[in-house]
Amino acid sequence: MLRTLIRAGGACTLAACTAAALVVAGAGAAGAAGSAPGVTSKHKTITLGVITPLTGPAALIGKPLTAGNKAYFDWIDHHGGIDGWKVKLVVKDDGYTPQKHVSDYDTMVTKVLFIAQSLGSPTTSAIESQAASQHVLLGTAAQDSSFVNHRINLVQGTPYAVTVANALYYVAHTLHKKSAKFGIVYNNTAYGKDGLKGYTTAVKAYHLSTVSQQTATAAETTFTSQATALKNAGAQYVVCTILPTEAAYLIGTAALLGYHPQWILQGPAWSEYLMTTNGTTSGKPTAAEPAMQGAWVLGYLAPWGTTKKSAGMKLMLEATHRYFPTQIPDGYYEYGFGQAWIESALLKKVIKSGHITRTEVLKAKTHLGSVSTGGLLPTARYTPKGGPADRETEIAMVTKTDGKQGFVKMIKGFFTTKLAKKMTFTSSGTA
Repeated sequence: MLRTLIRAGGACTLAACTAAALVVAGAGAAGAAGSAPGVTSKHKTITLGVITPLTGPAALIGKPLTAGNKAYFDWIDHHGGIDGWKVKLVVKDDGYTPQKHVSDYDTMVTKVLFIAQSLGSPTTSAIESQAASQHVLLGTAAQDSSFVNHRINLVQGTPYAVTVANALYYVAHTLHKKSAKFGIVYNNTAYGKDGLKGYTTAVKAYHLSTVSQQTATAAETTFTSQATALKNAGAQYVVCTILPTEAAYLIGTAALLGYHPQWILQGPAWSEYLMTTNGTTSGKPTAAEPAMQGAWVLGYLAPWGTTKKSAGMKLMLEATHRYFPTQIPDGYYEYGFGQAWIESALLKKVIKSGHITRTEVLKAKTHLGSVSTGGLLPTARYTPKGGPADRETEIAMVTKTDGKQGFVKMIKGFFTTKLAKKMTFTSSGTA
């Protein structure tokens, strides 16, 4: 892991000083505290909630993402807070089950200003109505396009539907493989179905041949039927809007059948732990490791360790060195760090208003405007019109590297397409 110098002798590093300028400076006079839950004026502390899978099928996502949240807020607190206000996180493990997600929300909602992280499409959907009635903002860690126009959802990045549509453009028009046969395997949840919406939109727009559409569940441990169907249909490019454990079973099973298409993994389908038991390039290879080589991973995060022209990456690496020194290169950790960064910009606006209330939080989200994370993520944009924070996609390939960037190598930097720019969204997805 690339390491940077931390504070020494009271002097700021380049990353620290740059990030302070980006996020903390200019907040104005400290806002007067309101009486909202989670706001303690005496100690100038704001408590936020995190509901995430620390166990279960999505733990490979929830654990590093939450660590990224903590690293950012810890760094901010160490450097004076957000205009003097500290942020405290209360974390609950939902196991990636909607019922437990609802229970955790009920337990913490009277103790937090808002939910800093609600991970997952099916789980977040389970609390949306209640959160809306209580005017509680949700830091939605899911790019389901059905969330982007909901006032209470603070969603970063590119919707799953847009990412898939961009990827199929890349295959059809950049690689000139328009005559190829396409297939998709999608999780039978809101997350997977949003990937399917992008897939069907692109197939129709680009006149592609779709030969197989398969579903999966987070509890599945055998994918023989799906792999066999894809193989028999002759699918050459297969989009996977599934979870990491599902991806390992699917790709490993297909390899045993002698089937090796170009796998296209939606971001949440990938994890470094699919390659080695400890997620590092020096770890013991998993059974799926040989089959994973060459798979594509879709995302919108800056490559780990690439600090050139990225104050955000420098800051993240410095905070990681200080608070999570054993953290391996991980996109979910990076996502969590960026999420907390955007939420700090939101809190800065709320504090500046002089009214730290849930109503003010929702107002600030609606009018937040553009938020830069110093190149860590594409600039996020939030307006009263709603819509995605971003529509860009990047494509990486799974490969063995020198370890500084994990197991992925960028093959196509940030791009978007005319189709992506034209896609509109309703509460039920793309239209």
